Amino acid sequence: MFQDFSVSVEKLLLQLEPDEFWPIMAFCITVCPFSFYWMMRWYKNARKIENTPTAKIRSAAQGYIELIGQSLLMEGPKVTSPLSAKTCVWYHYKIEEKIRTSNSKKLSKSYWKVVEEQTSEELFLLKDDTGQCVIDPDNAEVITTHKRTWYKPLEKRRFTEELLFESELLYAIGHFKSVANIEQKKIKEHITELLKLWKREPKELLNKFDSNRDGNVSQKEWERARKTAEWQVKQERKQQTKMDQLHVLTNSSHTDQAFILSNIPEQKLIQKYKLKATFALVSFFSSGSLAIWAINIRLGL
Repeated sequence: MFQDFSVSVEKLLLQLEPDEFWPIMAFCITVCPFSFYWMMRWYKNARKIENTPTAKIRSAAQGYIELIGQSLLMEGPKVTSPLSAKTCVWYHYKIEEKIRTSNSKKLSKSYWKVVEEQTSEELFLLKDDTGQCVIDPDNAEVITTHKRTWYKPLEKRRFTEELLFESELLYAIGHFKSVANIEQKKIKEHITELLKLWKREPKELLNKFDSNRDGNVSQKEWERARKTAEWQVKQERKQQTKMDQLHVLTNSSHTDQAFILSNIPEQKLIQKYKLKATFALVSFFSSGSLAIWAINIRLGL
């Protein structure tokens, strides 16, 4: 039975006109590297999730980390999806229109053309039992179970909507930074600038910190000057180092560090990525093998 099918396919390949055969082969050859790329990407994402331990917000290290908590809206206007008007923390929607075309042989074909697409950019929160972290979803790969597609036949349009709701499980992996640490760097820069300013006025510097009046500022006296500068800068900045830290999770600048947000539990998310990688691997071998086999048949090799 398989042999009969193979013979039928061979006959079909030989009967195809060049302007029909080669575009099909070009498509198969294009699918091959495309499938390999996505296979590698999805497998790497699965491994990243597996190998990155879950951190707590309060004690999380700066850099690439994994967080698991609850999604929350930030204070201010509520986020609502333009399609369904549902309140959510994140949304993505796409509106497509069905287009029909025909070629020189009067064979018609149809495809969906995107006429409108939008992804929310509003910040929201992830909360665990130790604190809160601001999520900046820009450039994130969002995987959600709240995805639906519906049609309006009379308009020949297709609508797709994806949502992340408030108060549900949120898995996040990305680049973690604390704004308070950034402020600390700014304070150090201001201290350095203030000390440089004092150095430009040696008489005033000696008058303030030359306690033994020997005409020089010793190492011990300079340390006192540094502490005085630190105290003065902190007072001017209203003790910003004592403020609660603001934590933010964003997209990493390293291309091999995926930024993923999902309402799917970690283990299921790993399985989902591995399954997608497996399908991509099958597609890679299938498209490549099909293209080689068909070209060999066509060229009589």
